[in-house]
Amino acid sequence: MQSAVVSTQTEKDTVQAPARRRLPAGLLVAGLAIAAAVVYLIVANTRSSAVYYMTIAELKHCTTCSSQAVRVMGVVQPGSIERHDQTLSFVITDNRQSLPVVYSGVVPDIFQAGIQVVVEGYYHGQGTFEAQTLLAKCPSKFQAATPTPSSS
Repeated sequence: MQSAVVSTQTEKDTVQAPARRRLPAGLLVAGLAIAAAVVYLIVANTRSSAVYYMTIAELKHCTTCSSQAVRVMGVVQPGSIERHDQTLSFVITDNRQSLPVVYSGVVPDIFQAGIQVVVEGYYHGQGTFEAQTLLAKCPSKFQAATPTPSSS
């Protein structure tokens, strides 16, 4: 009787659970290399195209801004717009400080004195801001219309 019990246990011992399949080491290494390359490209491109947004006061006090692109917003000061051959120069203000700007490129149609603009470029300490991008904000098109009292 004992032999029957022993043979049943040996049959159970010989039956094994299905073996788990392992990924080949080469495939795992290739996957990790691709993932690392994608992460590197994302980080490198994000850093190279990152632009700091500053006020005029912050820009004038910045000591490390000469080597990096920055964005500054302000209102074009009336009477400051001068056009030279391919260059446009003007002054922006934030009601406290002003900043002279030089820009050569396509000027937006709505650009004029008194309009709010965002300039992107480089500031080398003292002097003029060298803009590479000029964005003009349209103040009137997107404001809610105020109802006028009707005369009846």
